[in-house]
Amino acid sequence: MKKDPAADPTASLTGGYIETVRFVNAVHLTCTSHHPDPYDPTPNPSGISCYYSDMVFGDVGFAILADRQWKSGPEQANAIVGETGVDEDPQFINPAINPPDPQLLGERQEKFFEKWAADWRGHKLKAVLSQTVFAGISTHQPTPQRYLKYDFDSSGWPAPARDKAVNIMRKSMALHICGDTHLGSLAQYGVAQQRDSNWSFCTPAISAGWPRWWMPDQIGIPHKNRPSHRLDQTGEYIDAFGNKIYVYAVGIPEVGKSKNRYIKAHEKGSGFGFITFDTQKLTYTMQAFRYLVDVSDGNEHNQFPGWPVTINQKENIGENRLG
Repeated sequence: MKKDPAADPTASLTGGYIETVRFVNAVHLTCTSHHPDPYDPTPNPSGISCYYSDMVFGDVGFAILADRQWKSGPEQANAIVGETGVDEDPQFINPAINPPDPQLLGERQEKFFEKWAADWRGHKLKAVLSQTVFAGISTHQPTPQRYLKYDFDSSGWPAPARDKAVNIMRKSMALHICGDTHLGSLAQYGVAQQRDSNWSFCTPAISAGWPRWWMPDQIGIPHKNRPSHRLDQTGEYIDAFGNKIYVYAVGIPEVGKSKNRYIKAHEKGSGFGFITFDTQKLTYTMQAFRYLVDVSDGNEHNQFPGWPVTINQKENIGENRLG
């Protein structure tokens, strides 16, 4: 049973945007006016502007996606955010959670994405930029004691639309760069089988607000093929929506307790990501630094456990795998 939207008019509950079209367009203009021109500037039927586009810089081709704009809302699965799944076994993949004919990128963006994936003019490496990771890499929020099975904020949902997007992305051999979850992670997607698709680097938030944790080991979600570094909470998993993911590293936070806002941000897993594109060796080197560090002092604990990591281009189609 769904709640009355009039009683709690939030985007998570009712789907879509809270604010008016005029306000949303002002946000788009404020946040994306420095981007290249939109690939197709035709507004949505509602009048909301579109900003998805591509660019080439330094021998690297970038696709800029809007993975929120066409995404299905949880009401299509008769789900209540924060309540649905509370009594379910963490290992149970509920087929009812994925609505029929779901959307993530939407038909217009998918056509653009297909074309971009095959277009190698003027560059040797590719990267995809989007709001968030295409997998449910969080188990607890906003405390490490509160298990929340379904995080609809993740672009791992809806799973069928996620698989469609990853299948397109695989053709590009691109690294997926994203953020927004307030939890840094490095993972490889799987569709037909584990590790057959692209790597994703969800960078740590520069100022984590609502904290999330990825602690599948504590709640009995099984894993296989833990990486050679043997860090906890890593390896091949099936997330709550049924997506295949190989989690290589996660910047798991502490509980923020300090009265000092900067120390508290550090405790909550804030930080920043850094990526080096080597267009000669065709590699990506990823670093995930903690918030309050001196990056020049050489301290091995400046980065979250598991970083830095270098992958090669063909790992993004499931070949030459990192161990």
